[in-house]
Amino acid sequence: MSELAKRTVFGSLFVIVVIGSILLDFWAFFAVMLVTVFIGSQEVSRLIAKENNRGLKIITVIVATLFFVLSVYFHTYQSTLFAQISLMLIPLLIALFSKKYSFEKIAVSCWTAMFFVALPCSLMMNIFDEYYLIIIFCLIWINDIFAYLTGMAIGKHKLFERISPKKTIEGSLGGLVMTVVTAYLVNHYWLNFWSTWEMIGLAVVVVVFGSLGDLCESMMKRQAGVKDSGNVIPGHGGILDRFDATFLAVPAVYCYLMLL
Repeated sequence: MSELAKRTVFGSLFVIVVIGSILLDFWAFFAVMLVTVFIGSQEVSRLIAKENNRGLKIITVIVATLFFVLSVYFHTYQSTLFAQISLMLIPLLIALFSKKYSFEKIAVSCWTAMFFVALPCSLMMNIFDEYYLIIIFCLIWINDIFAYLTGMAIGKHKLFERISPKKTIEGSLGGLVMTVVTAYLVNHYWLNFWSTWEMIGLAVVVVVFGSLGDLCESMMKRQAGVKDSGNVIPGHGGILDRFDATFLAVPAVYCYLMLL
């Protein structure tokens, strides 16, 4: 199977699993997000440690998974905040009593996994709504696809060469334009959820913060000296490679929806 065919097949299966779980019910999507946190936190640990450190990986997975589960379980803001702050102290205590792991590696690995992976997944569960989630994912994917296609076709000026040499300004603008156009057409001719400007604002938030999430994950991979965060999805890499834009776009969209 060629690389393009592999990317197409497994990319389609990934979309089917995510959208299918959203349409099925809350607990199906919860299971998908739980697996995402479990694998994603392992990948974070590997990128931070720059090696396959089993002990650090176990600590990171436990802390991030607890963070996700407790954030979903508690329904009040105060209880959720209390649980999250308590979990933030765990890396400090482990580093204090551990002779094997440094504070730097434990804290950075656990806190990155909590805030870059577990928090966005818990926010998606807390705002669980079929239409909202499908719109968010579709806008992220549309931006990725058209940024790639536009960059391949006319991309000349590098967007952030130090972090991601292949990304171009033209590609980013192409992704932004097509995402905004798609959001407008879907809202105007189908959903009518928000006003035109509110929907365009949502699209801009998704593109800007999704692109930043992509760059953040590229930065972690570059510093770790690896091409992909993992190999769980053939042709695409790891969980972080597929959800990088989502992980930063979702908290921004959550704040945007609260303002609306």
